[in-house]
Amino acid sequence: MTKKLLILAALPLSLVLAACAPVETKTTLTTPNAGKVRTAGPGDTVMSFQSKRAMPNAFGRADLFGRTTNAGRTTVRYIGSRGSKAIFERSDIIVDSNATTMSETPLIIPHTANTNIEGSIGNVPVSGTATSTSYQVIGPRGSSQYASAQRPIQITVGSGQSVTVEGKTLRVLRVAPSSVSYVIE
Repeated sequence: MTKKLLILAALPLSLVLAACAPVETKTTLTTPNAGKVRTAGPGDTVMSFQSKRAMPNAFGRADLFGRTTNAGRTTVRYIGSRGSKAIFERSDIIVDSNATTMSETPLIIPHTANTNIEGSIGNVPVSGTATSTSYQVIGPRGSSQYASAQRPIQITVGSGQSVTVEGKTLRVLRVAPSSVSYVIE
């Protein structure tokens, strides 16, 4: 009987643990109009990426509800041109955090009180019971994070050439003395 009960208890737990994905970082392009021809001047941001990391749960797997934490960003800016080549600068900021589902989840404590009353009205005995419930919410303890900037990387790209950044391709269409026409694919 005990063995059967143990198996029945372990089965749902193993299914829940198997349902959790590994902790991964996902990076998405936040610059609008991917696929459209755009023009940038010196100092303009050409590509911007935001990275999010899945928040680990108590078992070291990704949060079952999909909560994430900031993992950093990548920015590619047009610096200028040198001859017929466009010069870009890639800047990366990496954010490390100790946030987990346990540090970011509030604690809710229910309080239940029972009130009993007995008495009589005249010669008639009366009694009553009332139950009241309230909740105390203790906010999450929070987490700490720190950002570190990586050394910027200069990228030189000629007309008709391309470079891949974070899985997206930046294709330079035309280089002018003070601007560049490009498309993100």
